[in-house]
Formats: sequence, C-alpha cells, structure tokens
Amino acid sequence: MCPIRRDDSQRLPGPYVVDSEGWSLRERLTKSDAERLLDWLEANGFTQREVTYAEDAGFVVRWRR
Repeated sequence: MCPIRRDDSQRLPGPYVVDSEGWSLRERLTKSDAERLLDWLEANGFTQREVTYAEDAGFVVRWRR
C-alpha cells in the first residue's frame, strides 16, 4: 500500500505522510523543526510520538493518537 500524503495545515503543522500501520510522519526535519513538532504534538494530545535521526536524512518524527 502506498503512503498517503496529507496537508492538514489547520490541524497539524506542515505536510505529512501516513504509513500502512497508521503512523503519521514527517521526514528530513532539522533539530529545531523536530522539537517544535514534538512540542505541538504533545500539547495537542498525541501520546504516541517517536523521533529518529539519520546522518543523511535528518530527523524523522512519527506519531499517532
């Protein structure tokens, strides 16, 4: 199944992708962008959040309610 690209600018900051397991994610973020997104997710009740980093890909934030 192909990921679905979303742009719910009124609900979530920036475009994101939803994978086949129901996780939403944003890729290639800077550290400050990842921190802002994580703060926003926490403030808006998203209890499942993950962040990873890869030297060549930057930060990736995944979340679901």
